[in-house]
Amino acid sequence: MSDQHDDHHSHDDADSFQPRVLTPGQNRERDIRVKAIEGLLGDQALISDDLLDTVLDSYENDIGPLNGCRVVARAWCDPEYKARLLENGTDAISELGFGGLQGEHLIVVENTPAIHNAIVCTLCSCYPWPVLGLPPFWYKSQSYRSRVMGSPREVLQEFGLELEDDIEIKIWNSDFRTRYMVLPQRPPDTEHMSENELVDIVTRDSMIGVARIELDIKQAPGLSQRQVSDMQGDAALPRKSGELLFQDPWEGEAFAMAVAFCEQQYYEWPEFQALLIKQIAIADKQPEETRPTYYESWLIAFEKLLDAKDILARSAIKKRVGHMKRADFMRRTRLPFFMGGWPGDEEGEEDEEDEEDEEED
Repeated sequence: MSDQHDDHHSHDDADSFQPRVLTPGQNRERDIRVKAIEGLLGDQALISDDLLDTVLDSYENDIGPLNGCRVVARAWCDPEYKARLLENGTDAISELGFGGLQGEHLIVVENTPAIHNAIVCTLCSCYPWPVLGLPPFWYKSQSYRSRVMGSPREVLQEFGLELEDDIEIKIWNSDFRTRYMVLPQRPPDTEHMSENELVDIVTRDSMIGVARIELDIKQAPGLSQRQVSDMQGDAALPRKSGELLFQDPWEGEAFAMAVAFCEQQYYEWPEFQALLIKQIAIADKQPEETRPTYYESWLIAFEKLLDAKDILARSAIKKRVGHMKRADFMRRTRLPFFMGGWPGDEEGEEDEEDEEDEEED
């Protein structure tokens, strides 16, 4: 790699790193690809949602506090802000500088002594990630999505949340237009706490609605993967103010899968790192306006390593992606078929990418 790469595309200079911003359509395509890989690996029982959640939780200190915690703490301390939040969640949250993709239309629902709210997306995994951070893998699981609407009390009990019989449970179904966030009840005996102190006690699960905030429950420490977080040079993880920088949830999911497979000893981390550096070198030769982002290179490197280790063929990924694009198209258009050819049937990007790989090899 050349020094020129470090001049204009450095990951070490955390606050100056400005990745190419993908369009919503491009992010959706990458999201489908990541979910295809997750599904194929899950079909073979090679990976679990719990493991991926554990990996992401282990980097919680790197990723930083969830923006939603600040929203909740402000609402607890400022009644006028709380009123604006419940009236127009999107606008009130933007007052704190949060919002954007997957947060354009956000509704906040309040837990009270008589009502408990929880959120789900029954069709896929729509989630207000600008305020809740990366979605937990159980949120995307078929079990949670298919059961929480019909048996909410039973599902919440499985999370360890026992609600009194006289409390009404409301489940809010997110979709690609509207996301929901729960404003949890403020715990008793916290009147003396400052807004900043309150931020520290708010949890992601309480804002999804599968948990209450318990002051005496502490999170267990996560795993330590210094090989990953200490990568330097071209392979260094993108950061901002010292925190891991994910532009879209699929990036965090791709990150978690690569780390999880290393932890399960399917490969050594230097093997993945070498492929990542090579893929970044390929990206570096492309025009800046179309240059693959860091996590696009990460995803390609992960696919290549899975293929090289005979874990998962890239041809199988491509086939699953095609099926998922068709299903996504039908869901969005509500059409049973598409006369002009299915999205994902064209050879397109993946074939060009494979040709480039062959030239590099």
